[in-house]
Amino acid sequence: MSRDRKITSLSSVRLAPSTSGATVSDEEAIALLTRIVAAQGEIAAAGPEPQDVVDAITHRAQELTGSAGAVLEIRDGDLMRYWSASGIAQSQIGMTLPVEGSLSGRCITEACVLRCDDSEEDPRVNREACRHVGLRSMLVAPLRFRGQVVGVLKVLAATPNAYDDTASKTLEQLSTLVAASMYKAIEHAQMRAALEARMGQGERDRKQVHDARERLLQVLEERQITMALQPIIRLADGAVAGYEALARFPLEYDLSTGRWFEDAARSGLSVELELAAAAAALTHLAALPTEAFLSINISPETACSERLRHLIAGHDPYRLVLEVTEHTAVDDYARLNKCLSALQETGVRIAVDDTGAGFASLRHVLRLAPDIIKLDITLVREVDQRPRMQALIAALLTFAQGTQADLIAEGVENERQLETLKALGVPFAQGFHLGYPQTP
Repeated sequence: MSRDRKITSLSSVRLAPSTSGATVSDEEAIALLTRIVAAQGEIAAAGPEPQDVVDAITHRAQELTGSAGAVLEIRDGDLMRYWSASGIAQSQIGMTLPVEGSLSGRCITEACVLRCDDSEEDPRVNREACRHVGLRSMLVAPLRFRGQVVGVLKVLAATPNAYDDTASKTLEQLSTLVAASMYKAIEHAQMRAALEARMGQGERDRKQVHDARERLLQVLEERQITMALQPIIRLADGAVAGYEALARFPLEYDLSTGRWFEDAARSGLSVELELAAAAAALTHLAALPTEAFLSINISPETACSERLRHLIAGHDPYRLVLEVTEHTAVDDYARLNKCLSALQETGVRIAVDDTGAGFASLRHVLRLAPDIIKLDITLVREVDQRPRMQALIAALLTFAQGTQADLIAEGVENERQLETLKALGVPFAQGFHLGYPQTP
């Protein structure tokens, strides 16, 4: 639309809220348009904060239409919510009214400016809400953003018949100009909130790592790690073949054992924690029956630590088993195999823990060539009920025998599981049904 056509459209209506019947001169039309554009500029300059922007909108809408008050309402589901208000409606910020049965809701549906000359007679309005606010007449203009009506801009008067066509046109043009500014501010705030949330989460993560590290360092310094030993049973005669050492941590922290090792990994203290746990376990080796072995859990990283070799150097290597968990990712199998082979040459046996729990289990076993294969509890839990699970364990048993490895079933919790494993020919097992972890 050209500048001349804009002036013509304005000059055909009356000034608001005049009731004199006088038409607007070209000069007055230009002045009004200039005020609207100036108001839009002031609103755009209100800053990136949404509340500052919407407050500027309501105040300018009230001023430009000579109203007693103004409201910016946003649709919130089935409700219209007063987000910002000025003048006689200022105390009503936060008020809600149903979309149905209100002029604001009708404005959203019809997407055009609506005028109420007398709220006591107009059937389209929520009369009770009008009385609560103290208005008798009003104009409601839709706020459009990206093709949708998302709210309304409303101006209010305490007397009936306060508005004319000029006021309607003024509010319509203002609502058109300010909607983009309002939602630009909202999007800016949303982006900033998302960034702050990410930054806040990052700060929380850093604090958690810091706290975990401090907690771990204290436990390590004060040697607060203790051990529980769970028996590993030879199924042929029920004798105890060995014990798995399970780390236990101070109860006052109320953290699981897995959480301690996860925190250690995030804090760069995995090797230190595993070595401390291994040292605590080794203190019990001499007290175990001479024919029983001691099984200690380690990660691939710890397996290649020179400090581990120094730690076990003073103990009988033929009574030691080092369990390498299958869950732990291995980046360099060649290096790990070299480390494990060096340990095996001293007499230490290597076990692969949690076999069957992950996609790469058999490949992991093949690459590490362990002395012992430990079946994950997920394979044992329903072994007495699922023939396919029995077939899988039988295949793993054949595989173990072919590679001269022993097979240990973990997580035996009832007699039915135990009898099924015996029938399959599994040589060793552990679990609550066979013996709980006990602190020596």
